[in-house]
Amino acid sequence: MAVKNPQFGINLRKNDNQYNAGYGQYYPKAQEKETISLRGLCDHMAEHNSIYGRDIIEGVLTKMSGCIVELLSQGNPVKIDGLGIFAPKVQATKNGISKEDIIAGKWNAANYVHGIHIRFRPEGSGDEDITSRSFKDQCSLSTYGIEEKIDLTPSETDPAKKQWGKKITPLADWILQQQGATPAPSGD
Repeated sequence: MAVKNPQFGINLRKNDNQYNAGYGQYYPKAQEKETISLRGLCDHMAEHNSIYGRDIIEGVLTKMSGCIVELLSQGNPVKIDGLGIFAPKVQATKNGISKEDIIAGKWNAANYVHGIHIRFRPEGSGDEDITSRSFKDQCSLSTYGIEEKIDLTPSETDPAKKQWGKKITPLADWILQQQGATPAPSGD
């Protein structure tokens, strides 16, 4: 799986939330690319001059994935050196539980715990540091275009039934459109 585009693509997206201080401003967003499957990751790893083939790598990673889930379901954080820590976090009722309710035996985890989330905290040092600001320096950032929300159901008046999509316009073409010029056909 050779890398076709080693750049980290950035699109700009307009803040359409009129109640937000940044309303009308554009903000960088990671360009969505194809999600790499476990098999794709294994193929990629095998291509890095590994003595192990895809089948061995896939077997180890499949077993590792299952074990990580098992350990997390028991409340154990899992640290993978050079990558980070996966840790379970509880999502509970917003109002909390009063001391009186606990004493009265009204506490029941099933009633107060709404979900268990898996959080990832990156780590590292030196060349393997993938914490946010250090990792940014390892990426080759490239702005691609402007991402706009488009209404896929323009005749629908019920907001609950509206369907939205997105349109991405290359930055140079978008700038020309904003200036009133028409971009040249791309030839695709």
